[in-house]
Amino acid sequence: MKTLNIRTIIDEGLNIHFNDHIAIFDNFEQVRHHEVSSVLVEGFLFSLVTRGVAQLSVDEKTYQLKEGDVVICHPRIIFEKSMMSMDFNAMMLFLSPNYIAQISQMVRMEWSHSMLSRALKVLPADEMTQERCRSYFSLLQNNLQSPETANKELRLRLLLASMVYELIDLYRAQDDKTIQQTYSSGENILHRFMQHLHDPSLPYLNVNEYASLFCITPKYFSGICKRFTGRTANQLISDEIVRSAKFMLRDSSKSIKQIASSMGFKNQSHFGRFFRLQVGVSPQQYRDGKTQ
Repeated sequence: MKTLNIRTIIDEGLNIHFNDHIAIFDNFEQVRHHEVSSVLVEGFLFSLVTRGVAQLSVDEKTYQLKEGDVVICHPRIIFEKSMMSMDFNAMMLFLSPNYIAQISQMVRMEWSHSMLSRALKVLPADEMTQERCRSYFSLLQNNLQSPETANKELRLRLLLASMVYELIDLYRAQDDKTIQQTYSSGENILHRFMQHLHDPSLPYLNVNEYASLFCITPKYFSGICKRFTGRTANQLISDEIVRSAKFMLRDSSKSIKQIASSMGFKNQSHFGRFFRLQVGVSPQQYRDGKTQ
């Protein structure tokens, strides 16, 4: 399985615009010949489909893409399969998790909780929104190519913030939800939880441990998760553990026992019961390519 992050993008030597936190592909033709069957995305990926159609499989769900669609995905999802028309093309923006968190805090964004609690979101955009997205891509590329100045980094972050607010409007229009204008304490807790959950350097905790970390009761913590994402805290934690487990099971360099230990399970049997309950097959069956 291939891993997609800033380092691997740079190592590929593709014709892209990048710094240590951001990479822009303005033409999918540059990366078409680098396609592999499975890709683990270790960052936030935003894309505008500019031509053709495609079909993506993510976490065993299938998504249809067409010209004018905006695609948003959060870190640690696995693109399992992809099929694209010969004329398919797209513009893509890749951001490291830490960088998008810094931007969110800078302009006090609420979007990351509801939008990025979902593995992948496809948003149809009208012609005016598509044109604005193209403009953002162009401005970001120009910024990355421009000489270093005292305000270059600030201009880059403000451009990215403006682009994300454009996505907020798309998300709100499709789901007919009201995104609050204030950054409530509940949203702040959820933001910190999602950052912790998606950080591969931090261990997975249970609901009681997360609640203790945020100095709230487990019931209140789970209520916050349910209110803003539609899923309980236990479900969100299980979802993330399953995603990581699926990735490691496809990496044959680790045994199932090693995977169980690295993910905090007491033993291989405990991990096996959890995985079968969530996925419907044993870890070994999943590794062998069997699904329910």
